Amino acid sequence: MKYLLFVMLAFAVSPITLATDTTDDAEHVFLLPYFLGNGETGIYLTASDNGLTFDWLNDGKPILKAPKWPDESLTRDPSILFHDGVFHMVWTTSWWSRSIGYASSKDLVAWSKPRKIDIWRNRKDIRNTWAPELHWDPEQNVFLILWSTTTDAELVDKDGTGNPHDLDHRSYASTTPDFKEFSEPKLFYSPANPELSVIDPYIAHDDRGTLSKADDRWVMVIKNEMYEKDGGKNLRLVFSRSMQGPYDSKLGPPIVGAGTSIVNRMGEGPSLLRHNGEWRLYWDAPGSEFSYCLATSPDLKTWTNRSSEMKLPVAHMRHGTVLKIPKSAVGKFSPNPDE
Repeated sequence: MKYLLFVMLAFAVSPITLATDTTDDAEHVFLLPYFLGNGETGIYLTASDNGLTFDWLNDGKPILKAPKWPDESLTRDPSILFHDGVFHMVWTTSWWSRSIGYASSKDLVAWSKPRKIDIWRNRKDIRNTWAPELHWDPEQNVFLILWSTTTDAELVDKDGTGNPHDLDHRSYASTTPDFKEFSEPKLFYSPANPELSVIDPYIAHDDRGTLSKADDRWVMVIKNEMYEKDGGKNLRLVFSRSMQGPYDSKLGPPIVGAGTSIVNRMGEGPSLLRHNGEWRLYWDAPGSEFSYCLATSPDLKTWTNRSSEMKLPVAHMRHGTVLKIPKSAVGKFSPNPDE
């Protein structure tokens, strides 16, 4: 199936709703941006009308080529957000980067010139800036960027943390109203157990289905980055009444990934959304039999593995972000003129 069939011919400026809103799900499409290899070739894009069968957009060519920035020329972990008629995208620029990549587009075809955002401009004790995830915070009317970082202090605190990269990650955040000015990064999430290292936070809104909004909450899925022997390499949930926290200090039990019955190997790069009344958790499981993974749940407690239903145009897609957007929000997609 070629998803150019469902892409609308005219771009309509229409702000995206929360994934839990009651908008007709039949009028939405799913996008999955991703990278290949080490992220040295650029960012690729697939689309789907059901969130299960994805096809390339742009014939499998990058929608954005990796910029040639000295020592920070990768395009790993792309995260796209659609808000007020504009697609905003952020990504990891290198393994040992202090920056975040950024570009925007109104139609997924023509992208702004990539910008390298020095998010840690006022700190020198930073080892890395991994997997930025972009969200819109409707409570504070700002864009929220989450990522994972190890500071020099965490690295030498001798709290027992160990993982394959010999790092000790916590979740950090910065906000921006316009992608021109950014707040100073702040610690966003650190688990109660100081020996835990966590990465890849992703937030979704949970409308509990009552008339009152008082019981609504926010759910964050995050990866326990410890060794498998220490109970890590899986995805877990924590909750908050406010989008920017505080979230539960104690990680919930593993729901997918290593040590679970659902794709029992390392799981990372999660995306969480609601579709047709059920929760969908997408994630990357490097080395597994699946190019990408999916589990669904009616209540965020009981999960069903549906990874075998996923159909993707290429194997070994890496750490993207699945997002659901209105069909009317996607312009006519055609190959870049210089390709």
